[in-house]
Amino acid sequence: MSGESLDPAWVESLGWWFHALTALLVALDAPIPPVPSELFVIGSGALALNGSLGLVPSVLAAWLGCWAGDVGLYALFRHRLTGLLDRASWGQRIHRGILRLLDKAGPAPSYALLFVLRFVSGGRTASMAAAGIAGIPWRPFLLLSGVGSLVWAVYMVGLGWLTGSATGLPFWVSALIGMGLGTLAGLMIAGIIAVRRRSREA
Repeated sequence: MSGESLDPAWVESLGWWFHALTALLVALDAPIPPVPSELFVIGSGALALNGSLGLVPSVLAAWLGCWAGDVGLYALFRHRLTGLLDRASWGQRIHRGILRLLDKAGPAPSYALLFVLRFVSGGRTASMAAAGIAGIPWRPFLLLSGVGSLVWAVYMVGLGWLTGSATGLPFWVSALIGMGLGTLAGLMIAGIIAVRRRSREA
């Protein structure tokens, strides 16, 4: 039985609101990594496979949401506006979480790592905050973030498309499988980065 026939009836009515929700969740994922944005992005690729969503709008929603989240978090730390977070208890928790990720990430990353770390769990949050603290100029940051966000969006939506076409399972199962594959790829990237850092420090 195909994944399309197993999908619930509501997927037939998906439209702009799903893309808007996806973009919002991806943007929020920058300061709050536990937000399940990847499930929606990868799921949109699987849904595009059976025609419930458009492929190009799915990529655009993920790209713009990712870019907006990057810019917002970068600006927050570049202009020292983190005091806005500390005004509420939930904001303080977010701030503490970001600082913990920064502590694990180590020194401010290079331009190349700003591009690569978005594929690692928590890496996007730490790298964007570190870029703001380091005062990386706006122009190269916007270019690097825009290109990196586009590559990430194509990769994640494509992962959902390929997983769905390979398995023929419902979109949500394909999305979960895609998330697992994406996590494994992120762990491999994190391992390579850690090895290279240790070799430089040795």
